[in-house]
Amino acid sequence: MCLAAPALRAAQLELRVLIGDQPTPAARETLAGVTARFPAAVHDSDVQRLTSRAGGAVYAALGVEALQALLDVDMDSPVLSLLASSEAYRACLLSRPERRRGSATALFAEASPGQQLALVRLIYRRRVTAGVLLTENTAHLADAIKAAARSAELDLEFCRLESGENPIRALGRLASATVLLAVPDRAVISAENVQAFLEATYRRGMAVVGFSAALVRAGALASVYSTVDEVVAQATLLVEQLLSGQLPVMQFPAYWRVAVNDRVARSLNIPIDHEARSYASPTR
Repeated sequence: MCLAAPALRAAQLELRVLIGDQPTPAARETLAGVTARFPAAVHDSDVQRLTSRAGGAVYAALGVEALQALLDVDMDSPVLSLLASSEAYRACLLSRPERRRGSATALFAEASPGQQLALVRLIYRRRVTAGVLLTENTAHLADAIKAAARSAELDLEFCRLESGENPIRALGRLASATVLLAVPDRAVISAENVQAFLEATYRRGMAVVGFSAALVRAGALASVYSTVDEVVAQATLLVEQLLSGQLPVMQFPAYWRVAVNDRVARSLNIPIDHEARSYASPTR
């Protein structure tokens, strides 16, 4: 009887996936992967149509827009956030009632600070100082970053930006930093300033590590990141927990690999060996 109960509960719940009106390629690929794993899942870009279906359900939100829409619905059903950074997820939850926050969980889009700082150590092979720009959006990450730096035997230099402060100018306050640990924070790096920001770090001879493969393509030195297949593999485990009536804890990716910008590495004269390039999660 006990062994059959989870399957019975799963049969009573429907997986519903909300995707934005203008989904990114990653969102489309993730949707395809999730629906391949769960053929009975229902997906839509209309939150009212999706949430008005009869019967019990668990929801997956693909991206920040979808997450915001689902959290605005007056319901108790659990919501799994995918493809949203820890900063964006936290911002969405802080503006919602406690009841809605208690039924949400997430697989964050970016790798953990521990994974990124372990990569820094592999790249430099010595104790260096990693600079970190934080704002009120990301100040909650400070303790995790400190713990990760101790584990990787790295030094840290924090710079806390005030509201409205120019992040490019703030780089000058990281006087002893060899490398910048980039964390997702729209008040620091955004689509509007990313090129100017990365050019400013380059002029200072400061490499940037994190927080995505896209940032590496734009001019960061390297980053730990997850492919869509790796996101789908972990999301599958989380959805299965939701369908069995459990709410998994929010978490960073468990499956990941490394992206390197070789042009930037050559320009900054930073050799990156095979061990650093092949740094990856134990199983994928």
